[in-house]
Order: sequence, then C-alpha cells, then structure tokens
Amino acid sequence: ITKTFGNFKALDDLSMTVPKGAVYGLVGPNGAGKSTAIRHMTGVYRQDKGDVLMENTPIYENPTLKARIGYIPDDIFYFPSATLEEMRAFYQSIYPQFDNRLYETLFDAFHLPRKSPIRRFSKGMQKQAAFLLAICCKPEVLILDEPVDGLDPVMRRQIWSILMAEVAEQEMTVVVSSHNLRELEDVCDHVGIMNKGKVIIERSLSEL
Repeated sequence: ITKTFGNFKALDDLSMTVPKGAVYGLVGPNGAGKSTAIRHMTGVYRQDKGDVLMENTPIYENPTLKARIGYIPDDIFYFPSATLEEMRAFYQSIYPQFDNRLYETLFDAFHLPRKSPIRRFSKGMQKQAAFLLAICCKPEVLILDEPVDGLDPVMRRQIWSILMAEVAEQEMTVVVSSHNLRELEDVCDHVGIMNKGKVIIERSLSEL
C-alpha cells in the first residue's frame, strides 16, 4: 500500500502479512511509518493505492470486521470528562462480547480509580486503562501502537503477562509496534522491520 500526505510519502509500496494467531512485532525507528501502517490496518486511514485486507475482505468502512478488532493507539482516546466506568459502558455498547468478569478480575491488578475522570490519570495510568478496556473487548485481532511506552518495568511485565495469557486462551492475533526490538523478542513469534515507509524484512523470530 502507498499513502501520501501532501508531498510526504508516509508508506511507500508497503507489503506485509500477519498470520492468523501470530504475535507480530512491527519494529522500526521513529518516523518509519509504523503508526500510519497501523491506522490503515484499523481502517482509520484510507490508502492511496493497494489493499488492506482481513480474511481477503477490505477493512476500510467495514463495521463488521472492525467489531472484531481491538486497538490501542499511541495517543489514547477517551471522552474529556469520562471516568473509567463510563468508558466501560461505551465499549460495551460497541463490543457485544465485552467480558465484564474479566474486567473486574483485571481491574484489581491495575488499581485504577473508578470514579475519577481519566484525564486526571497519569500517562501511564491512561495506558493501563486503555489496555484494560481493549483486552476485555475480547477481540479476535488486537493492534497495539507502542503499548508499554511510558510504563514502569513492573507494569510492563504485568501487561505482557496478561496479554500472553489471553493470546494462549483465545488464540488471538496481535500486532504490536515498537522501536525496541529487544522488548518484543520475548513476546513475538513474527517480526516485520520497517524503514522509510517499507517493510524491509519480514520473518518468523526463529528465522530472524
């Protein structure tokens, strides 16, 4: 796929394949195009050229497919005055498979305030809240853009541990972007390395 913003080519004939059930690490330096690629996978952006497909079906403007995808952007979204409980209700209205029992179980692990507006949370707490909501949507595909950036080492380990448990139980497909290959080595089984809008290497981790 190709995507241009004005005179800037953000994605330059990018091609990548995420196998079903894989944990796929998208790695590259800042500015390589990782977030732009992810916004195409989630149907936020429309490509100028090429196809973005899930099970051979275009994702863009396809609510049925999007309902099967969970997404944590690098820039966390929440309604300005919303509490975590209000955001839970919002997510429940979109994802009928939202798992309230899992939410209560994981809530105890994160120790987040229930009634304070999310905008008052620290950046790390907002990341935890976004992860909690996304994982409880029980998506078939979970797409994470720099998910542990800004978290302390203990919380990083906890989030990876929860994610891996859900992957094992649900056979979830995960795409996770990072500029830190070392961090992804412990969790990914496939890796795509991006530079200047292209995936220049795509391998299983064992081959890489």
